[in-house]
Amino acid sequence: MSIFDIDAYIDALPSHRLREPTNPPAQYQVSRWPLLKPYAGFSGIERRRGGQLAGWLQAAGCIAKPSRCDICRSRDRVGYHSASYYHVGRYPALCRPCHFAAHRRFYEWDQWKRIIDAAAVTGREWFALASRHRIDIAQHLRNLWGWQAANIERSPISPLPDAIVVMLPDNMLPHPKLSLADDGQPFAGF
Repeated sequence: MSIFDIDAYIDALPSHRLREPTNPPAQYQVSRWPLLKPYAGFSGIERRRGGQLAGWLQAAGCIAKPSRCDICRSRDRVGYHSASYYHVGRYPALCRPCHFAAHRRFYEWDQWKRIIDAAAVTGREWFALASRHRIDIAQHLRNLWGWQAANIERSPISPLPDAIVVMLPDNMLPHPKLSLADDGQPFAGF
């Protein structure tokens, strides 16, 4: 059994160039739906926050709406998938069938392997590096960066350009761990 390299997987995720906002919404979208279940160690709150920021970036014109699936190249019902909610702008574009297959790979590996075999060119693509087993990406990143890793609006991991930061709304779902530093003291600027 090989050891999964979380950092190589994250480095292989597509990186989208963030443009300056053209028409920034005044608020993050607030969902009426329940929080999602944890995924890859990211809590439902972290997944919601990532969705709020990604939605705002798209609505503000900072990230283009995806047009093709990064795996099968389909143009049908393509959206972004977050493999790491702490990495702004590192979201693969997936069609619905590939998105569902990515989530089902933990218990339908043979189907995922067929998709990889059909689409991978080098074997170093993010989807070819995806783990067969559930992994805790969030904890790995928190081990490296502390809870500041979860501060996606002012990320030490994947910083946003200043031209975007100054326009971000102030209504993002609060993260319970970001009001205090690891030593129990408030973060500077909070």
